[in-house]
Amino acid sequence: MAQTRLSVDVLPRQAAAAVVPSFNGSSYLRHPALGDSALSWLDLDIVFKTQSIDGLILYEGYQKYGSADFISVYMIDGHVEFTFDLGTGTVSLRSPWTVSLGEWHRLWISRTGKLAVMRVDNQPEIQILSPGAFTQLSLPLSMYIGGVPDFDTVPSQIKVRTSFRGCIQKVTINDKPLQIVRGALSGANVANCPHPCVAKPCGNDVQCVPIFDKYKCVCDRRCNSSDGDQVSFDGTSFVHYTGHEVQQRITNGHLDINMRFRTTALTGLILWTGRSDRSADFLALGLQDGRIEVTYDLGSGETVLRYNTTGLPINDGHWHRMKFTRDERLSTLTIDNGTKMITISTGRLKQLNTNTGLYLGGTEDVEKSTGKRYRKGFVGCISDFILNTDYQVKLSWSTGRERVCIS
Repeated sequence: MAQTRLSVDVLPRQAAAAVVPSFNGSSYLRHPALGDSALSWLDLDIVFKTQSIDGLILYEGYQKYGSADFISVYMIDGHVEFTFDLGTGTVSLRSPWTVSLGEWHRLWISRTGKLAVMRVDNQPEIQILSPGAFTQLSLPLSMYIGGVPDFDTVPSQIKVRTSFRGCIQKVTINDKPLQIVRGALSGANVANCPHPCVAKPCGNDVQCVPIFDKYKCVCDRRCNSSDGDQVSFDGTSFVHYTGHEVQQRITNGHLDINMRFRTTALTGLILWTGRSDRSADFLALGLQDGRIEVTYDLGSGETVLRYNTTGLPINDGHWHRMKFTRDERLSTLTIDNGTKMITISTGRLKQLNTNTGLYLGGTEDVEKSTGKRYRKGFVGCISDFILNTDYQVKLSWSTGRERVCIS
């Protein structure tokens, strides 16, 4: 995926390409000072995904050098820590448990006068009182997100001396969403975090709002709300993608498939890629007995991953979101907000080597293509089809039997 990087002193409009910013350990974004808005109270709501057990997430101080008033949020030894000083001594709140790497987390911090309260995800809420008589926080200098250009300017009471590595999806300060990239005065080495919003699934005129690994489309008064492209399959219709953009994303060590669907059918092939000589490598995604099933072979044995954690079929006619990922031999499957199913393929081979392109909704001959694993194509609706978090697949037709999906 092409990355857009933000250099020092870049104008905010040039930074707009970073939808969900990622930080590489040498990155930072400089924002205007909080000033009087944090004087008596401060509420922070941060959604982040870390790749390292240590790293500075947010910092703002009273003076460039020294240890007067400041606030800081950072990772330390896998815990989230909030440290602040009202001018009468530093206090810290540390999350009771460590947070997992590579997963989205939500952090809430509320400070009113001397009292600070913090919670991470579903961990226990913790609180602390600042010492001394001071109850106000003076923050006249710039606020930094993801790191700072010079750690010599950061008070020694802040235990971490490295910048953040990971993604910061949302920062809300006193109930006002921060434009993390567009609102920055300057910054360095900020790129796009892999996320469905990068592919503009809502279109150019509708705002895509990230919600952890998912998103919602937000329309203002100038546009009409839409669920995006929705297309219907009748069991014989299909779309065949042979272009380079799709092929390169399905034939390597990593694959991420994200789509919405709805159906009342018990069985049917949703997605297929294989080899023209019908040799080992293939991947099939479809419905079996009203449940999503993924079957694939990397050349050293067939692997089946079936989603059955809820005990209920998903052919209920309602919209569902399906996410399948494969990182070499490790695969995961998630439906809606349910439990993630995980499996590891047999053998040592790690790459999917197919050459037929990608079929959506079926193939010319479903039984022959799939070795009788499926007997017909998909009956239902599909929308928001995204590959590898950065490429929205256009839902157009090869068969000429296009039908609108009835909401």
